[in-house]
Amino acid sequence: MQKNHERYLHRTASFIGGFAAMYTVMIRMNLGSSQTVNLLDLTHALLGRDIRQLLLRIIGVIIYGSSVFSATYLTKKGKVNTRLISAVLSITAFIIAGFLPAETDHCIALYPFFLSMSFMWVVYGNACEYASAPIFSTNNFRQTIGGIAEYLADHDKKALDKSKFYAGTLAVFTTGSIISYFTCIEFMEKAIFFGVIPCIALLAYELVPSVVSAKSKS
Repeated sequence: MQKNHERYLHRTASFIGGFAAMYTVMIRMNLGSSQTVNLLDLTHALLGRDIRQLLLRIIGVIIYGSSVFSATYLTKKGKVNTRLISAVLSITAFIIAGFLPAETDHCIALYPFFLSMSFMWVVYGNACEYASAPIFSTNNFRQTIGGIAEYLADHDKKALDKSKFYAGTLAVFTTGSIISYFTCIEFMEKAIFFGVIPCIALLAYELVPSVVSAKSKS
């Protein structure tokens, strides 16, 4: 039961990650789930002596890094439910992003995603004994292919199960990105409001164990 619950939460987070990824690429012209392109843009701005863009990129790095630090620290301390915080953070970030005008600087428009997606990565980055990022797909793709190769090489059923897990994550992430694509085509920058729906579902499903536990104690 616990394993199924963990898998559902991770799949929901992966759907949100896929939705946010496609939105940021299509509408804000960059992947808001990682820092790879932002760091490249930072280097470009530094070498090109574009002070404004350099400062904006540095702020982006600070936001992303601070969110990773906070999520990791709070998870280790164990005094607060960081998964609930992540869901609320994503809802808030998506709403803010939806109200940002289309002409907003692309880097600034990514700040809400730098904050929420990095936090989500930390708190939902492990499920069912597998390290799996719900906000982008490179490692999930590698693990899927690697698991298949391992199974064909030595017929280890654990490798096959691993491959199935990562393939499922990829499928859910891609589904979120497909739905995001069509909503972006239709609603442009306002499309991110639709991403609030799975965030609310994630929040609700996180609250289920707490409600059940409270009822059992009473």
